[in-house]
Amino acid sequence: MRWDYNALADKEALAGNPEIEVVIPKTGVIAGVYIQAISAYAPHPNAAKLWMEFLYSDEGQLIWLKGGCHPIRYNDLASRNAIPEEISAKLPPAEAYAKAVFPSIDQINNAKAVIAEKWMGVVGADVK
Repeated sequence: MRWDYNALADKEALAGNPEIEVVIPKTGVIAGVYIQAISAYAPHPNAAKLWMEFLYSDEGQLIWLKGGCHPIRYNDLASRNAIPEEISAKLPPAEAYAKAVFPSIDQINNAKAVIAEKWMGVVGADVK
């Protein structure tokens, strides 16, 4: 199991050697975010604001998607048929992401604690 964008990148880069199939489960689809911010010490804060605005524009979101990363506005783009066919053809169906859940920080921290506690017993590999 891994983030879909990593698997999609591997699928393209490895070109069938080995064969990689990216499968999105029907339930239990979780999503994650990368946090973005503008530094209080940015030398050109208005330029940084314009950059952030671009990242969330249709054009910026499609750049993320072209690289296999499902951007925050993915479902919006899909519902408006704003994703070019050459991009969408390389991705799992948009419907697979419609019910993705973004866990809270507390949920993530609780999951990390459970995984750390039970890893050795389930997986059998001591990871420090």
